Amino acid sequence: MALSRRVKLAYGVGHVFNDLCASMWFTYLLVYLQYVLQLDRGLAGFLLLMGQVADAVSTPLIGLQSDRGCTFCTYGRRKSWHAIGTLCVLFSFPFIFIVCGVCFAVLGFGYVLLLGFMICLFQFGWAATQVSHLALIPDLTNVEAERDELNIIRYIFDVCSDVLVYLVAWITFAEDSPLSNRFIDPGDARNFKIITITVMVVGTFFSIIFHLFTPEHPSTLFRRRGEVYQEVSTGPEEPQATSSTDVGAEVHEAQSPVEHLMGRAQMLWRDWLSEPQFYQVTLLYGCARLVANLSNIYMPIYLQETIHAKQELIAVVPLVMSLSSVGASFLLRALRKAVGKKASVVVGIVIGLVACTISALPWMPLWGVFSVAILWGVSGSLLVIISLAFTADLIGQNTDTSAFVYGSMSFGDKIVNGIAVLVIQELTRFGCTGTNCSTYFRHVMSLGIFVPLMLAFIAICLLGNQKLGRTRKMNQVVPLEQGEPSGNTSSSNSSELLLATGTNLGYGSITKA
Repeated sequence: MALSRRVKLAYGVGHVFNDLCASMWFTYLLVYLQYVLQLDRGLAGFLLLMGQVADAVSTPLIGLQSDRGCTFCTYGRRKSWHAIGTLCVLFSFPFIFIVCGVCFAVLGFGYVLLLGFMICLFQFGWAATQVSHLALIPDLTNVEAERDELNIIRYIFDVCSDVLVYLVAWITFAEDSPLSNRFIDPGDARNFKIITITVMVVGTFFSIIFHLFTPEHPSTLFRRRGEVYQEVSTGPEEPQATSSTDVGAEVHEAQSPVEHLMGRAQMLWRDWLSEPQFYQVTLLYGCARLVANLSNIYMPIYLQETIHAKQELIAVVPLVMSLSSVGASFLLRALRKAVGKKASVVVGIVIGLVACTISALPWMPLWGVFSVAILWGVSGSLLVIISLAFTADLIGQNTDTSAFVYGSMSFGDKIVNGIAVLVIQELTRFGCTGTNCSTYFRHVMSLGIFVPLMLAFIAICLLGNQKLGRTRKMNQVVPLEQGEPSGNTSSSNSSELLLATGTNLGYGSITKA
């Protein structure tokens, strides 16, 4: 049954709170810590790494628990964790970006430790919300077009959240100092407080919309076997008790040969660890996130340290990046139809390389700054959306372990991002000449992002012509059941899983290439 527009939109806004917080986290955390709290660059990088590690450790654990379901409630295994994560973010995020003057005066360095604890709590909540929201896609539908559409809607709201944060920041900074060229300093604590309160109000509203209008099957005793769903209820309205043997027989009779084999080929979490496609898609996803995150994190610092731009440009330029991301997300469908998913990744990499080249220029006019912002926005948007689509392709019908897949990929992504930022921050001790870091941050925006772009290219080459979702376990189970050699993928009268030439197995449905 096709998803309604209301459900699609309600699902899409379910990650808005996370997206609003992520915009501030990746774009303004280092700026806030270095220029408002005036912490050491290395300490600021360490706090960001601490948050990334907490997120990375939490993500796969939450993914496993989300896949197992909730044994003490019937709200839904995904939405339950989404609600827990939202509450954690709601409690911790204001403490990070709103200065507590009394706490700082009383605790001294202990305030930094308390800040670190709140960062870890925030990242735990953020991870719970992200994993449960992503893992809900395969549960909502197994139609490839609808899954792609949900990913695109989700990303559009992600970019719109970025736009909102940057618009509020632009208005706030512009009103505070309309004629000033000064840098960010401790006097901007009030501006960050206004932005944070706006994020909390808007994010809470959309989280409520998500929980009210997005459906989910109860997690208790809910099982899926291919296209067959079975719900076992022990409520008082049940007319007749049924033995487990009878239930198993009914399910077996209801299943077609295809569904029976899909049940045999379901991936357990440990099966993914021996699947080469899992690591190849993880590499692509991690590089896509690294490109998008590094460009967002260091663009404001690049503007302040290298371009010496007006204060309000730290909001305007990221806003341009986000708007270009919106345009790229709308154009992605046409690009995929023209050249395909994998070629679209190469297009995103090439655009990113052009942005690296322009960022390396020793002198850049204002129009050049906006040009490179557009290129970074388009490149990051293409890479992130398509890598998420590849992840959903990889999961296919294995929705019982989808949260583990997303969680494991996010684990590597968060660790690599945190280490990259810490290394960049620590190298300022050697790359900067005194307080002059102009050349150093120009290299960060060029050579620093060139590396993950090249790794993304290697990842897409490794994927080559492979059919994502056609795992080793599936290749072993299906031919053996049909009495054919494992390398044979010709059509068969008894199983649709043996795909003919020009056919792809994606998102749990058979579609023509």
